[in-house]
Amino acid sequence: MPRTRSRPKTEEKFQNAVLKLIADEGYGSLGINSVAQVAGADKVLIYRYFGDFKGLLHRVAESRKWLPTADEVMQSLTSSQLDPLSLLREIDRLIQHHIRSDASTHQLVRWRRAKVCPICEQFTDEWRALWQAMPSLLSEGRSSVQRALWAQACGLLALVIEAELCGEPVKQQCLAGIANLLEADELDVDVESLAPSRVEELRLPTNLL
Repeated sequence: MPRTRSRPKTEEKFQNAVLKLIADEGYGSLGINSVAQVAGADKVLIYRYFGDFKGLLHRVAESRKWLPTADEVMQSLTSSQLDPLSLLREIDRLIQHHIRSDASTHQLVRWRRAKVCPICEQFTDEWRALWQAMPSLLSEGRSSVQRALWAQACGLLALVIEAELCGEPVKQQCLAGIANLLEADELDVDVESLAPSRVEELRLPTNLL
């Protein structure tokens, strides 16, 4: 009796093949032939099941959450009584652990600026949403100056995490400097009125997020 093909199982094979190729070699290794080979299925089925190769990538992009939400990060903190620098370092640890625990997600950090990839675009959308929400949660009920400093601290932390995940050396003195300002008992001056050298420390390229 001939064996019948299971469409759901074959679709899953193609999606798993995409994730394996990303994990092993990065987005640059993706192609309809390489995916079909890893999946052990005819590439014609990609067109039949997903419309085209990009349709398959869209399906993979939407198949999972690539990053935790800001609320989930906050709920995972070991203590709510941490000083600002310890808090930033704990957030760093949690996010890096989440990303490093899955090889395909880790690779997306390196490839997320490749806008032609639906998976990279989905990852970047979640990355931006995470860092846009974190400052509000960390500065709830605080002064306007502290809210501005938390926004800058989160912007810097996002860049630090991305650099570390990409294997680039990072100096974290700016993070410690902002944390010191956050830890001060009174912050009743506007950020722009701080000494010029301190203001420059706070001018971060958050547009790269």
